[in-house]
Parts: sequence; structure tokens; C-alpha cells
Amino acid sequence: MKVVIKEGKGGIYKIIVNDPFPPVEFPFEGKESEKDLSFFSLNITESEGNIVIEKDLDIKEHVLGLGEKAYELDRRRGRFIMYNVDAGAYDKFSEPLYLNVPFIITVKHGVAKGYFINSASKVIFDIGFEDYGKIKIKIPEPSVEIYYFEGPTVEKVLEQYAELTGKPFLPPIWAFGYMISRYSYFPQDKIVKLLDELKEEGFRVSGVFLDIDYMDSFKLFTWDRNRFPDPRRFIDEVHSRGVKVITIVDHSVRVDQNYNVFISGLGKYCEMSSGELFVGKLWPGNSVYPDFFREETRDWWSGLISSWLSQGIDGIWLDMNEPTDFTKVQEILDIFKDTPIQIKDNRFYTTFPDNVVHYLRGKKVPHSQVRNAYPYYEAMATFEGFKKAGRDEIFILSRSGYAGIQKYAFVWTGDNTSSWDQLRLQLQTVLGLSISGIPYVGIDIGGFQGRLSKVENSPEILLYMFRLAMFFPFFRTHKAKDGIDVEPIYLPYYYKEKVRDVINTRYKFLPYIYCLAKEAHETGHPIIRPLFYEFPEDEDTYRIDDEYMLGKYVLYAPQLGESRVVYLPGKWFEFSTGEERSGWVKTNADLPIYIRENSVVNLDGNDLIALGNSKLKCEIEIEKKGNIITFSKPYFVNMLVTDKVEKVIIDGNEVKAEDFGALSKVKINKEVRKVELVY
Repeated sequence: MKVVIKEGKGGIYKIIVNDPFPPVEFPFEGKESEKDLSFFSLNITESEGNIVIEKDLDIKEHVLGLGEKAYELDRRRGRFIMYNVDAGAYDKFSEPLYLNVPFIITVKHGVAKGYFINSASKVIFDIGFEDYGKIKIKIPEPSVEIYYFEGPTVEKVLEQYAELTGKPFLPPIWAFGYMISRYSYFPQDKIVKLLDELKEEGFRVSGVFLDIDYMDSFKLFTWDRNRFPDPRRFIDEVHSRGVKVITIVDHSVRVDQNYNVFISGLGKYCEMSSGELFVGKLWPGNSVYPDFFREETRDWWSGLISSWLSQGIDGIWLDMNEPTDFTKVQEILDIFKDTPIQIKDNRFYTTFPDNVVHYLRGKKVPHSQVRNAYPYYEAMATFEGFKKAGRDEIFILSRSGYAGIQKYAFVWTGDNTSSWDQLRLQLQTVLGLSISGIPYVGIDIGGFQGRLSKVENSPEILLYMFRLAMFFPFFRTHKAKDGIDVEPIYLPYYYKEKVRDVINTRYKFLPYIYCLAKEAHETGHPIIRPLFYEFPEDEDTYRIDDEYMLGKYVLYAPQLGESRVVYLPGKWFEFSTGEERSGWVKTNADLPIYIRENSVVNLDGNDLIALGNSKLKCEIEIEKKGNIITFSKPYFVNMLVTDKVEKVIIDGNEVKAEDFGALSKVKINKEVRKVELVY
């Protein structure tokens, strides 16, 4: 076995084992290192054509990451399969799910290190499951490249990971508003009426998603003219209401010699190892699938996307792109359709056959070796389509992905379920994605699954799902055809008012959320964070998975009952009352939001929170230092919440403050460059 270690800048190392052909080439410049594997705490061996990596697992070492997992945030005592599948109605501990990232962060005594295995095959991570004292990683390939991130904090590891795999793209601010979706909305006039009803009842919608039924026979880049007789008029009507239009685009191209997309893509689809075209089955029936690993396929696809966007479409939703195919499932169902035999749901049946091949950088590679990178290249080609269309505002939502997907797309947790046991699971899953280098994450509020036996359709659980997701970067309701309506206008008055409060509160924090998106774009930092991200030496935080941070300065503890206990490490202030809180506190507030000491938070309506000594950099830089708040350029401030003061001085004029719990409120209502506080 040949091992070469290269040392790059900023604490990033590359370990090359034998002669790897990575699924994605990430830019890395480094010199050969004198360090050996012991420096990285790794032991690497070969076994029956596999590479096996071992690392000691300390008694109190935490292991984080791995992308989308229906598990606790600390992955200890779990065995995880890196293989993207259409997970369907998954439950707690279902494995694997739609999106897998072979990247872990280990934290030992508050010190973090990162390990990224650049393999898109069925890599197995065993975190102290088989061997109590070891992490074992099995790669079903004879060669591999491994990246090591020196840390020493979780934040620093994520910065190093983003430096290698790519900084997140910067979406438009509307992408963080409340959006609606349904499988499926039609006809077009009913969608416009729904938007009007939502607006009339005070629910501000920023985007509407169209699922597969807008298409003609599920053919990509077409309209069903019975349901959408005038797409241009529909798009214009939606835009006139301040709402964006996002259409689903799957990877399945209908095999139809009268279909120009199919004809134009010949020579660019996935093949069998025999050289035959791989013809599978998905929504259109017999389908072929673009081989996104080929550069010429991506160029063709980006042209299709650009043309589709030209009619005024604002965003693209990539679904089924694990990639999924229904051929094997349909064959099995056909065999047993006339028998009473119940077929066990096996999600590996929806994957491509093993004899499918791709062409990557001119080399023929088996599907199993690069499967997980398929959605990465699809998202790359779609992103390029926006660029070809001359779009500065890019919005892509992808169900699946690989390391680096953050450069191109939002993601969400797929076909979740509205059930009591999934509330905490959805938060765990979202935070797990967020801590795996993907900042733009969310869930289907209301739960995608329809009327399954475990589905709970009460107004109460819909309210709780809205509350849970209030600060998730991606904020959308979505439901299957056989499910109830989950848009808030259908709720009884009591619950409707509480959901309205959730949505309005989200919009109140939208300027701050967008500042965090810019921070993510520049640094790779997550927008929402587990508590241990900010408090790595506090062991209690590693088991707190029912509250989360919004950036560095805001903590949110979703209320999923009449009252709850919240853990607040350090000093915090209640957003609604200004009262000081710390440690373990009980609250019956509907929306338990806490502002950290030494923080600056900008809010909608030009309200501002500025406490202690801190700064916030966004369009402008706002800094509070001692008794002075400065702005890098003139900034209109309506209401200021700050430390307990008697008054403030602005342009030589005194403005009296009023008490707000342990803080003060000051009505400023003017453009300022400096504010002086008088205690």
C-alpha cells in the first residue's frame, strides 16, 4: 500500500492512498509532508480490495457530521451507510437517507478535528459500534483520498472544509421567506386564488412550488396545457403579488421519439456496461437519465435550464436525484401482484442497477463507485443554467447531494412525517446537515406523508412543526396528494393566530438571517447551530437537541407543549420581556427566544438589539463598544434595545430610555452614525 501525505495551507492535509480517482476533484495545493499517519491518529490497511481506516474513539469523544441521519447529533454507537436512497416514509434510525456526506468532526476535551473521505461509493462509518473503542471506516475501493482538518474548533473545521469543498452560494433574500408547496397545485387560477387568500388573512408568502403535475405527461420542461393553459400569464400574476415561482425538475427524461428534449440528449444519457442505453422507469414511464458526470451532458442540461428560466421561472427544485429508478420495484410488484404476499419495503430497490456506468473525466466508472456524487453534478449543471440565463438571483433546492452541494443548492429532509416522535427527529436531522457543511437546510412543514397510520393530522402538531422550523433557513409547507391541507388559512382561529405569530416572528428576524447567509457564503459557517458549536467545552450541550442557535447571538427553544425546560449556557435575555436568564430555566412562552449577552442583532422595521461589546457585519458594520454604538455608514434605527441606560445622545440631542426587563428600549426613529449611551 502506498500512502502520500501532503500539507496545505490553513491546517488542511491530504492523505493519498494508492492511486485514487476521486468522484469530485477539489482544489488543493500542498507540499509533501514529513508527518506520518500517527499525527492524524489514523491506521490505514487494505483488506480484500477495500481500504479500512481505523481511529481510536476516546471515552468522552464526540463524533459529529455525516450529513442527513435520523439519529442523535452525536453519532457514537452508530453504523452508517454512505449511499443516497429515496428513503420514503423514514422513521427514527432509518438508514441511509437521501443525502450522505462522508465527513466527520471529532471533538475531544473541546478540541475539534475533521476527516473527509472523498469517496462517493458505499462507504461504511462504524462509530464505536462493532468495536467499543474504535472508529472504523470501510471504503469499497482499492484507493482513496482523505482530507484532514486541523481545527481546533468545530467552527474552524467547517471553515477549512468549506475552503476545500467550496463556499456556500449566496441566495436571494426571498429564498428565506415563507414558501408553499403541494403535490400538486393546479389549475393555475386556483393557485393564484390560494395566494390571494393567504395574503388576505395576513400570511406573507415569498414563493410557490409546482410539483410534477404541472408537466405534460411528466415530460421535463413542458406544461400541461389543461392545468396551465397560459403559463406566462400565470407567472406574471404570481409575480404581481410579490411571489416567486419554483418548478420541480426531475432527472427522468421520457423515452419518446416525438419529444425534443429526449432527442437532443441522445449520446448524453447513462449507459449499461454493455454500451446499451440504460432505460429505466420513473414518473414518465420508460425513462433515460442524463449522465451528469460528463461535461457535455452538463452543458446540454444547463442550456435546457436556461431556456426554461427565460419564461420567468425563479427557481428549480431537483427531486428524485439520489438518483432513483423504479424498475426493480415495479418488477417485484408485478411478480407478486396476484398473491397475498406482502413485499417488504427495501429502499435499495430504487437505486440504479450495478451494471450502469458513467463517464467521468473521460474514464468509464461503475455507478456504485460514484453514485452519491450524481446530485452534486446535476446541481452544478443547474447552477450553470442560471448563469447562462444571466440570473444574479439563484435558487435551487435539491433532495440529495454530496460534499460541495452547498456551492449550488438548498436541501431539505425529504418525505418526513407529521408525527409526535418525528418532531425532535426533524430538528436532529436538520442540525446534522447543518453541522456537515450545508447551511441552507429545512423540512417539509406539515410533514410530506399523507394519511399513513402514524400520521397525526391535528392543528396542534402543525403548529408545533411551524414552531420547530421557525428559524430553519428553508421554510416551506409541503404535503402529499393524500394529505390534509397544511397552509395556515385552513387552521381553526386559535392555531391560525399562533402560526401567524411564528411566520411574522421569522420575518422580524429576516434581516439577521440574511446577514448569517452572507456569513455562511464568506466563511462556511452554519446559519443554525447546535449549542455545542458555540459552547464546545460544555459537555451538557452535546445532549441538547431540542433547541438551537440562530447564528452566534440568538438561541431558540421550540415550544412543543404547554411549557418546557431550556438550557442557557452563559447570560441571556428574553427577546419578549428583556429579562435576564441563565442555566436551566422553565418557560411557558409560545416562542422562547433568547438574545445572548454581547450581541448585535438587526431586525425588520429597522429595530436593533445591541448589548455589551460586540459587532455585526452585513451591508454595514454595527459595533457596540462600551457606551458607544457606531455604524460604518448612516443607518436608520427605529427602536433600539440595549443595556440598562437612562438615555441616549444622538447628534447632541438626548432621548430618554424606558425600562425593558433588565434592558432598556429607546425610540430613535432617525438615521444615525453614532449613538452614545448614558448609564
